[in-house]
Amino acid sequence: MNSRCTESCPASVRVSQTDTESQDKLHVYRIVIGFLFASLVWKFRMFPLLFAVYRAIPLQDDFFPALMQSAEFLAVLYLVPLTLIVSVLFLSHRGWILFQAIVTCLAMFGLCIHQQSYNDVTFVTCWWTSAWCVWYALRMREPAPLLYFKAGRLAVLIFSLIFLGGAMGKLTPGYWSGEVLYQIYFVERDFWAFNLLRSRFEPETLRDIATYYSRMICCIELAGAGLWLLPTRVACALAIGVLMSIAVFSNTYLFSVMCCLFGLGIAGLHQPASAAFSRAQAQFQSRPISKLIAE
Repeated sequence: MNSRCTESCPASVRVSQTDTESQDKLHVYRIVIGFLFASLVWKFRMFPLLFAVYRAIPLQDDFFPALMQSAEFLAVLYLVPLTLIVSVLFLSHRGWILFQAIVTCLAMFGLCIHQQSYNDVTFVTCWWTSAWCVWYALRMREPAPLLYFKAGRLAVLIFSLIFLGGAMGKLTPGYWSGEVLYQIYFVERDFWAFNLLRSRFEPETLRDIATYYSRMICCIELAGAGLWLLPTRVACALAIGVLMSIAVFSNTYLFSVMCCLFGLGIAGLHQPASAAFSRAQAQFQSRPISKLIAE
């Protein structure tokens, strides 16, 4: 709401604009948690088999506390966030939204360290998304232009960290030579892209393609670590495009990893073209990112 309207507009108009802003903020939040919900649901096909295996062959490791070895607790960590996310799609009380965000973030952290879901990238990206949700829920009373600008920059920073982590994990001889991806995907993976390649090229050529494909992914992810240097809309559009292409051309199971990040990208693209937003951008874009997000 601009200052001219604040001074001269009737109270009913100002209230209407405030209500519209609140609904728009809630709409952005619901988009993000909706895609987070999609990530978790996409992962559902894993859980029946996972429960059956761990019930038949219980694992014991002193590194994990007893609670983090329990299949029943794993189910709680998975199902409670799904239930809370569905509730926020219908409820709009700010206290309940914050409660949902915090519980979901804690549950995603639990899934990251639970023995039976340990080291699963889906729950890592879902944790980063839920951490963004906690930050957003705590600041929903901020002016909309400022909130959207800061939320977009935080989303871009998360993208950069995730791409950097992916690149660092692949800087190994096995990935640079292409041997890892060749064995995982090119040899016998039943997926349209690799089936097409196997039908058109000899094994020796496939091995060379795997090398270039693997190196391309390493370089793209390393370049993605610099997304924070780009304007918010450009960075989010590029992130969505790269993540979508990885899943479409490599493995649709990766949509469980990517969907929640699509939500962040859409939130980052929500940068209204208004004078108030331009002022907020000009006021804060020169400040360090860490200080910007903390304010």
